[in-house]
Amino acid sequence: MCVKSYNTHMQVYIEYVVLNNLLINALVLVLTLKFCRWKINKIAVFFASAIGTVYAVFLPLCDLLNFFIFKIILSAVMVAATTGKCKPKKYLTIYAVFLSLTFALGGITEGLTSLFGKGLDTNASLLPFYVGAAGICLVCLQQLLFKYIVLARRKNMYVSDVEIAANGKTVKCKAYFDSGNRLYYHNKPTVIVDESVALQLYRPEQLSDIHSDTYVGTVAGQKKVKVFPLEYLCVKGTQDKIYGVMAAISDHLNGEYKVVLHCDLQ
Repeated sequence: MCVKSYNTHMQVYIEYVVLNNLLINALVLVLTLKFCRWKINKIAVFFASAIGTVYAVFLPLCDLLNFFIFKIILSAVMVAATTGKCKPKKYLTIYAVFLSLTFALGGITEGLTSLFGKGLDTNASLLPFYVGAAGICLVCLQQLLFKYIVLARRKNMYVSDVEIAANGKTVKCKAYFDSGNRLYYHNKPTVIVDESVALQLYRPEQLSDIHSDTYVGTVAGQKKVKVFPLEYLCVKGTQDKIYGVMAAISDHLNGEYKVVLHCDLQ
């Protein structure tokens, strides 16, 4: 919600009010949700921003709407429309952050207007729009940087090339270190391999003859899978071969990772 001040002889264009408030409202709501680590629903943010914009459009036409209580109610409605269902304590936290950011961003906007307003002439009315647009662009840029740099770097910490050997054969493939894989078979750490990897080590009829099995937890519950011993496992970057490791066969390892390593092997 953007609080605007109107001078006596100031001409206000409806399109300026709509643009300014839509962008500023959206920016404050997005920043609020990010600060509170709440999932951002773009449709809900737009809807809440539109509510605040409608209020701003009718504000100069109705002095009654300028009362403080109506602004408090509007803020509460906008936050509720953005968050949806949430616990009262969490809602009050988000609401408090929303009000704080509203006052902070309102002060920044008014300060920029006072500083650059004369030089910008009529375009000074669009300063809140510029602030909102710049803020939204910075938020999008931050998300892109986090997605393509931070997450990629974090991902590489847990990805490695491995070589596994069994049945007199070796296979090289990509593996993923999973701290949640605590599977043991006969007190031996057990990695999970894709069925395609197992078929490079064993012929189909040989896999059918494997009678050792264990249970692996999945989204659908416990699943029974075949288990076979590895001759060794070697992680790229290390010269040591790891012995005494078992492998459980899975047919649900999609993507580039064909092996899920055990947490004890990291």
